[in-house]
Amino acid sequence: MADDSISTGPTGEPGDADGPRVVIADPFAFWPGRSSRVAGLGGGRVGQRADDDPGYVFHTAYHALPAGPVTGALRFRGLAADAGTLSVGVNALAPDGSAERVSDRSFRLGELARADEPARFGFEALPDHRYAVLGNVYDPATACASGLDLTLECGGRTAEDAALADARAPMAARRHFRRAAAMLGDTPATLADPVSQTCTAAQFDEPEYARWLDRLHLPLHRHRKQWEYVYILRALERYGALFDGARGLGFGVGREPLPALMAAMGCLVTATDLDGADARATGWTGTDQHSGGPDQLRRPDICADALFDERVAFRAVDMTRIPPDLTGYDFAWSSCALEHLGSIEAGLAFVRRSLECLRPGGIAVHTTELNCVSDADTVTAGDTVLFRRRDLDRLAIELVSRGHGVAQLKYDLGALPADEHVDVPPFTADPHLKLALAGYVSTSFGIVVRRGE
Repeated sequence: MADDSISTGPTGEPGDADGPRVVIADPFAFWPGRSSRVAGLGGGRVGQRADDDPGYVFHTAYHALPAGPVTGALRFRGLAADAGTLSVGVNALAPDGSAERVSDRSFRLGELARADEPARFGFEALPDHRYAVLGNVYDPATACASGLDLTLECGGRTAEDAALADARAPMAARRHFRRAAAMLGDTPATLADPVSQTCTAAQFDEPEYARWLDRLHLPLHRHRKQWEYVYILRALERYGALFDGARGLGFGVGREPLPALMAAMGCLVTATDLDGADARATGWTGTDQHSGGPDQLRRPDICADALFDERVAFRAVDMTRIPPDLTGYDFAWSSCALEHLGSIEAGLAFVRRSLECLRPGGIAVHTTELNCVSDADTVTAGDTVLFRRRDLDRLAIELVSRGHGVAQLKYDLGALPADEHVDVPPFTADPHLKLALAGYVSTSFGIVVRRGE
């Protein structure tokens, strides 16, 4: 992780060591042999490993930078693109080895191709940290370029300013504050670039939604349960988990079509649900939402029975007592199950425990109930609990502090008419994005976690 600067130097007055300086970074130093998602850039090797990111555009090496504000600028040379979104992120590596995302910006490739100005982004550098800039494109864009230039303008404040800032804000406090800010996104939630996000009406109209419905052989219903299926699949795809031979672990699967589709895609799936003899399963059995074995998960129209039998196994598992032998999986998921474990704390404990079932770098995607109207009062215990933003924020900060990665949290509640509709009993099938539940308004929220090393 050595610095990959081509050149560095002060841009202020001669002898002003604390003045601004520019780092000209090699955009492809972190993975020099890998070809970029933007054709014509990077090396010649196409990603083939399980942990290769299909959306990779560039990734610099990690730089030690002066403490203070940093302004980045990137410019593609000879860029040709009429669609697609480039996500530019900045990762920080702390002295203790932990990593976190400190900045995220999105740019339209078509606009970059037409613009005379570089794409700009910024972040605050801390002492003794190292920083890398990386770019990704995940939507079905076709783009090519002849080159990419990336500069970081660093410093701009005196050593006295930096010392005063350190005195006023201890390192740990600054890091936690900045981490929380970086974790929260204020742009609309999309399936083109899924993160940890809410179910909104606009996502049902995205091409990604139609593509996954076609693979699931399902008609379109503006129903949050259907969204959960699509979101889980798209998030696992986005983060490189759905590859041939991948091992997947599903919790509380009920009668979902996901195990069948994952098997059809070449994955080896362990599907689990509560033992039918458990008294807690009675209510789900009566509503056809409980799975007592693999036969209730078959979807011959999605996956032939012979292939299903070869690739899907079923186990009775209590999500509050996950067996210790369920380990080494490439991905894990659950669809609106963790809110039924008895309490908010039990649900959060399940998410933490599910990561122990993954290999390092494995991906977990879980959906649950989000309280849309209160971040104070909620249902904290019972058959169905409602998670608040603060519960999910606390979980995310805790997981990151333990060395895991959490996709940015977007609490976007949508702005279309269907987002304003609150379904009440007896619930309808369409639209059903938000519902009245226990005196509150709830919707589905999904969280994406990558297990740390």
